[in-house]
Amino acid sequence: MSPPNSRQLPRLVYIGEVPIRNISAGPALLFRLLESYPADKLLVLESDHNKADPATELPQVPTQKFSLLTDRLLRSRLARLASVWVYLNAARQGRKTVSRLQAFGAEAILSVTHGYGAHAAAAAANAAGVPLHLLAHDDWAGTLNLPLKLRPRADREFGQLYRNATARMPVSPAMEESYARQYKARGTIIYPSRARDCVKLVRPRLRRPNAGEFVFAYAGSAPSIGQRRTLIDFANTVAPLGVKLRVYQALSMENLRREGLRSDNLEIAAFRPVAELHEDLINRADAMYLPMSFAPEDEANVRLCFPSKLADYTVVGLPILVRSPIFGTATRWAKENPGAALLVTDDDASTLVSAVRTLVEDPERRESLARAALETGEAMFGHAQVSKLFQAQLIAARAHR
Repeated sequence: MSPPNSRQLPRLVYIGEVPIRNISAGPALLFRLLESYPADKLLVLESDHNKADPATELPQVPTQKFSLLTDRLLRSRLARLASVWVYLNAARQGRKTVSRLQAFGAEAILSVTHGYGAHAAAAAANAAGVPLHLLAHDDWAGTLNLPLKLRPRADREFGQLYRNATARMPVSPAMEESYARQYKARGTIIYPSRARDCVKLVRPRLRRPNAGEFVFAYAGSAPSIGQRRTLIDFANTVAPLGVKLRVYQALSMENLRREGLRSDNLEIAAFRPVAELHEDLINRADAMYLPMSFAPEDEANVRLCFPSKLADYTVVGLPILVRSPIFGTATRWAKENPGAALLVTDDDASTLVSAVRTLVEDPERRESLARAALETGEAMFGHAQVSKLFQAQLIAARAHR
């Protein structure tokens, strides 16, 4: 696919509650997707509950605030009531941005289906008479805190919002298929992107670990108890093998102990910028651990949401161990890309031990898995490839107006 002509790209306004930041998780996904977009054609309108952080925002791109939610109330005893108020008022707050859209000369609106921001963006796009483009990275229903009686209405309104969007860009095949069945509208899959300035390896730079010092690394968020249990269970299970788990996430060791950690082989590493993270993984880890939760309450997320950490895992040229339920998106990725990861699809300790032993004891298998992960990652998550596909969606929508 040839690079899109920047003159064909619309003047684009992002409206949402997820900030665009070069940090981690959702903010980083948005940053990477937009860091190659022409800065003079981009405006960011983010919810005013986010603090400004010029050091991690898109350079030379104006970032403004609009009223949407109060983070303090959404974390208080009144959270459910506050959520209802935000949900019912999101469209009104979106319409209030129209004068700023007109001043910028907006030709398209971009939003992400997380929380209430997409509803504000849809109302703004409708009022301004410009197309709405939707990124779907999270299962939208899981990001709302609405009472049961409001959820059928929310689902109907989300379905209408999704169908009416000019471009629908879900993050995984499973999400695209599920939303197509449920909301009767197809989408184009946009995988998470690697950073533009990430490490670029031609071949793996695997260490030669000493006996009893084999290090697995986990880099990513762990917001649910079920996801944290995947780390705790791993550490407890592999401790007798002399294997360590290095976790790049601001977790509390005290909380992990309270949730079941019994071993002393889990280490918490401080957050660092992506380039430093990649170098640290290459120099200090022997394999990457990619689990998805087996907890029943996390099933929807596991079925639909793609593990965006794969974009970074595949950069560093290390073998990847995927441990995920059979229905998980990580399982599907591993099966559709044979050789790119070692796959475990149950939570049985003996199966996990067997897989870990394979990686610890077989350097040729580690090398093979690492090479395949590098190649697959570049093809699927390479910054240039993902940016071209995303920008092509915007240009196609503009051409058909």
